[in-house]
Amino acid sequence: MMTTEHPLVTKYLATVAREAAGLSPERRNELLADLEEHIAVALAEEPASGDGEIRTVLARLGDPRTIAATALGDEPPAAPQVSWARPLALLVLLVMAGPLTVLNAFPVVGCIPVIGAIWLLWAGSQWRHRDKVIGTAAVLAQLAFGMAQWLIPAGGINLGLGALFIPLGLALLALPIAVGIYLLWAAVRRS
Repeated sequence: MMTTEHPLVTKYLATVAREAAGLSPERRNELLADLEEHIAVALAEEPASGDGEIRTVLARLGDPRTIAATALGDEPPAAPQVSWARPLALLVLLVMAGPLTVLNAFPVVGCIPVIGAIWLLWAGSQWRHRDKVIGTAAVLAQLAFGMAQWLIPAGGINLGLGALFIPLGLALLALPIAVGIYLLWAAVRRS
């Protein structure tokens, strides 16, 4: 049996590997190969006839936890993972809020995606304060338009207000898509 395949050496390297689990696989394999090479060289210089000599060589290398902690300290932090779940959910809620508030005869139904969109927006760290204000204003503008349709008596449309409702309603239907794309872009830009 080669001395690097000794149970004490195998246990030592397994402990280093477990403690260095936070390293990238390439860096962890490189660390283990370096340690194995150091152990092989040290045991070649001082032939080990028993467990005592192998323990001495391993003790000179250092504690496996210390070796792993040092390696973890040397490695740059991993790039943060971009989560698309929150921005995509926000985009869906914004798109749902438009038709439910602008086209619905009872715009209170549109409050559900509006509340969800505002909560997702303000709870997310992907967006700056300015982005959150823009998204909130867009959602609340739709809700205000929907409420205005519901509150203005039908006779008000005959007074010339109906001509304003159609282009404004179409613009407010396109607004959540534009704002959703902007917020998606802002989330990607900040990550």
